[in-house]
Amino acid sequence: MKMQSSKYMLGTASVFALLASSTITPANAQASTATAGIYAGGSTLASEAFRQIFDCYMGGIVGSGTSYPDGFAFSSSTGPGKLPTTCTLVSVPVQGMYAGVGSGNGVRGFITNNPQQWYNGTATPGSSGAPPLPANQPAMIDLANPGTPATKFGSYPYPRVDIGLSDSPLGTTLAALTTSSVSFNPTQSWTTTGGALATVTVNSTFTASVAYNTTVYGNPIQVPAFEVNVAIGVNTSTMTVNSAVAGTGATPGTQANQGAAIQLSTAQMCAIFTGLVTDWNDVTANKIPYLNNAGTQVLAAFNYTNANSGGTLQAYSSSSLPIRIVYRGDGSGTSFILTNYLKAVCPLLDSTGAFGYKSIFNTTTLPSTSFANLIARIDAVRGSGPWSASTTVTTNTWISATGSSGVASAISTNSGNAGRIGYVSADFTQPYTTQVGTIAAPRSAALQNEQLRGAGTYVPNNATPTTLEFIAPTPDAAAAAWGDTRLKTPVTTWTWNDYNIYANVFGTVTQSGVTVTGLPVLPLTNRLNAYPLSGTTFLDLYSCYNVQADTNRVTNLVNFLTWYFAGADAGDPDVAQVAENAGFHLLPVTYVRNIQKQYWGSNTTNIAAAAATQANGCLNVANGASGGAK
Repeated sequence: MKMQSSKYMLGTASVFALLASSTITPANAQASTATAGIYAGGSTLASEAFRQIFDCYMGGIVGSGTSYPDGFAFSSSTGPGKLPTTCTLVSVPVQGMYAGVGSGNGVRGFITNNPQQWYNGTATPGSSGAPPLPANQPAMIDLANPGTPATKFGSYPYPRVDIGLSDSPLGTTLAALTTSSVSFNPTQSWTTTGGALATVTVNSTFTASVAYNTTVYGNPIQVPAFEVNVAIGVNTSTMTVNSAVAGTGATPGTQANQGAAIQLSTAQMCAIFTGLVTDWNDVTANKIPYLNNAGTQVLAAFNYTNANSGGTLQAYSSSSLPIRIVYRGDGSGTSFILTNYLKAVCPLLDSTGAFGYKSIFNTTTLPSTSFANLIARIDAVRGSGPWSASTTVTTNTWISATGSSGVASAISTNSGNAGRIGYVSADFTQPYTTQVGTIAAPRSAALQNEQLRGAGTYVPNNATPTTLEFIAPTPDAAAAAWGDTRLKTPVTTWTWNDYNIYANVFGTVTQSGVTVTGLPVLPLTNRLNAYPLSGTTFLDLYSCYNVQADTNRVTNLVNFLTWYFAGADAGDPDVAQVAENAGFHLLPVTYVRNIQKQYWGSNTTNIAAAAATQANGCLNVANGASGGAK
């Protein structure tokens, strides 16, 4: 069967035959056997899962060189960071490199086609000091196999951009695909195989607006990689939490096996993340609103779900314990998923606007990859009226962190962090991982969803504290959310924008007394056992990969993507195990098959929607035969 072109992604022969006929190398082959690379960067939410996916594909572990266990190992048992021993690779090993730099920087690198934009946090032009390196967990370079030259795998930034990853969607139009571009000195070798860090200076000027260049890269491709959960990490040390369920399972796939530190209602989530309630000790009557199963507003104290086995309400803390939110200070798709959820659900609780939810979320700046946009709205609304005395000070005590690992570390289980709460990829919480770097990983909350509200389940059943009532961030719970039939069914005429799962909104719908017309489906799904903070990590790809320092670049990339999506289609236990170890779930088969057919299927005459009138990804691209993307 004809091999894939060395330039483009679309409208070419299938590589399934290539994979089927390739020589298989035994699992646990050393990463050092790899001579070619695939370079990806972006979402920290997906970083650990994607690091393991790459390791499974190549059958070897990237040598991170960290002084602590990085949690990735081949094993016949399942559990956090355990890779199946049945993982195999094709005869020419290809090493996947991943930089967890956040969704904002992932998109920045993709749009500019510049791996220097895959830096960590926010770089300010004219500043100097600590290098803007990506998060160091999981490994973004391979200390054991630097390659030849060493910049292949052993130095950062990467030599090129192959895949950008983001939990937030690309812009809806080509005109919206713009970003800023920061430049650095030096341009390469920020960190090397010896572990040395260069002194990196951020230049005083930067390009304020760089547009995605279709004449070089073809039209963008944006497809979901898997179903993800954003966990609400919380440190309940010193607190009295009657709804805590201490799960001990290694690979949570069911509601009963997940390790929830607390169960939070929709009303409590809105009260916390809008600054309406600022202390775990708060027992003020009629402080927060919730909706009953008829859609009628009911007022309650913040601790209304925290009854003991005898039915008596208790404060979460016997003395003042400030609620300190740990949030992403960098551009974050995790922030997007959280603010998308809050904007959808919170105003529904506040029909009169008396609690500030409508005012806070009545803005085009939300949802956003910047949590600072939510803080600005909270301060603007709560800085006047009945909340003016304390709220601005409260948000000033919230804690900014970089990357999912930074948020998880700042919450942790350390008693000195009691009362902290934040949002993070499920795989940075227990029991999906036991530690983040050298710090014990936090436990997460189970959340009320719309199905529970409709069923009249407003509070956890604390009379039997070993039973989980609300929904935990499990693989099954993500799959339940994605199983809502009101989500659009993919077709091969879709563009990158159609794959934006967050743009799936209800038609004219009223559920359990609440009109949800025009609101996003995922946060408000009423599917049984659906986790309401589900979403995806998108793979951002080019239609055209022109300049080939590595002549097998696209062949290697398509081979990897074919292996991954074919595994998802067939229910490959290796692919599924890696995803579920992270608390994620593979895509519905309708998505998987549509993506395969649309972008690297066997129909050589297919004109993919993402490529517009292009019969292949490089047709009508300037210098299509020899020049363009790096």
